[in-house]
Amino acid sequence: MLFAKASEVELDELRKACEADLLTFSAVMFKARMCQQFLVNWHHAQIADSLMAVYRGEIKNLLITMPPGGTKTELGVIHFIAWCFARSQYCRFLHLSGSKELALLNSETVREIVTLEEFQALWPRKVKNDSRAKNRWNLEIMGRTTGGLYATSSGGQVTGFRAGYIRPGFTGAIIIDDPLKADDIWSKAKRQTVNRKLTGTIRSRRATADHTPIIMIMQRLHEDDPAAHAISGDLAVDFTHIEIKAVLDEDTPDERSYWEEKESLESLLKLKEKDPYTFSAQYQQCPTPAGGAMIKTPWVQQYSVLPEVHTVLYVFDTALKAAETNDFSVMSFWGLAGINVYLLDLLRGKWEVPDLEPLAIEFLESHRPKGPKRPRIRGAVIEDKASGTGLIQGLRRKTALRDIPIIAKQRSTDKVSRVNNVLSFIRAGQLWVPESAESAPWLTPYISELAAFSPAMTHQHDDQVDVTVDALEELLQSGGGVSEGMDLS
Repeated sequence: MLFAKASEVELDELRKACEADLLTFSAVMFKARMCQQFLVNWHHAQIADSLMAVYRGEIKNLLITMPPGGTKTELGVIHFIAWCFARSQYCRFLHLSGSKELALLNSETVREIVTLEEFQALWPRKVKNDSRAKNRWNLEIMGRTTGGLYATSSGGQVTGFRAGYIRPGFTGAIIIDDPLKADDIWSKAKRQTVNRKLTGTIRSRRATADHTPIIMIMQRLHEDDPAAHAISGDLAVDFTHIEIKAVLDEDTPDERSYWEEKESLESLLKLKEKDPYTFSAQYQQCPTPAGGAMIKTPWVQQYSVLPEVHTVLYVFDTALKAAETNDFSVMSFWGLAGINVYLLDLLRGKWEVPDLEPLAIEFLESHRPKGPKRPRIRGAVIEDKASGTGLIQGLRRKTALRDIPIIAKQRSTDKVSRVNNVLSFIRAGQLWVPESAESAPWLTPYISELAAFSPAMTHQHDDQVDVTVDALEELLQSGGGVSEGMDLS
């Protein structure tokens, strides 16, 4: 035992120090369990401060995104739960991980800490005799359960167990550690399964929505991972987000490793060179690489003043259903000036099929060129498939739209090939978008989607990529935008 010779006064001082500071507690218990020091870096202090703020009720729900190997599980799951049991054994935790084996190991390790002689010397806690299972065990006083821990996979059975109790103050939490396994990053079905589980089931396992926090700690893996859902509000829970990057001040003279003792800057930059997506997502917490995948963001030009366009084009991409997991529908308006294509406006949403036609008519009418020198209308391009086929037929019957040719688009090749076909135009700087998101609120999501598109990934939404490819093909590849002999009157 580390402090077998300590006096009662010394034990009392140590007890108070550990209860006051999660890092102090972790250092003491880590040494007791592992017989070595717990190496503390600046990010450990940030994580510990945030977790203690959750305990005090100052943070309601917490999301921490950070690189792999940063001791997030040791500190944020194992020691935090044990620390809470030290402060109060009237706590009930639900712990989830993408790996059931890891969840059970974490549960077993927390119990190991609680039963350490060093822990018991400071906080006498009794584990119930019938709590032999790794996935579920409880604390007791005189045979009565006071609190406990239930651990399983993020896709496992959680009904029948709740985190926390219905009373004020901290009484436990749902703690989620890497809910999506790195091996499942490319599986859209597995991503959606975990996200649905978090939204539909796990958040309901809180004793009370106001007093039982959700703590999620993970490395970013994908633009549609659980962290993205938490940040966007799709879990219907407000999170405080702590983001820790592996390389600080990236691409500046001051760039450095966040934890040099763990991994050098040289090692991290080698990873960045060899596997930029993994580096960007898992280490920099940015699943959409700043420089883009197939489409490099510096290639996309921006305009503050729109030049005089001689041809305009509408491009629609319609989804079949408006459910949360279905694609968006997009209505876009483009202009051609010389050899450059300008995105003038974009409307994106999830609409039911009956709503598409009136919305499309409104969009076309609101962007109809006016004036004595109005540009030529090339037409409205719509994919001839599913809901797009019905929209094509409906718009062609509208007499008020007879001056707008409705072009049925057949997409005969895969998306990656189609992007490759127009990539030379984008690389040459022929794609232009507005300079300011203030005048174009759709700008940031649009650029992000283009930047994220890559052959290696199946993206949840790539409807804006589709309309961009259609516009460039129609205006630059097919000759539809050639202005020679056009009547501009």
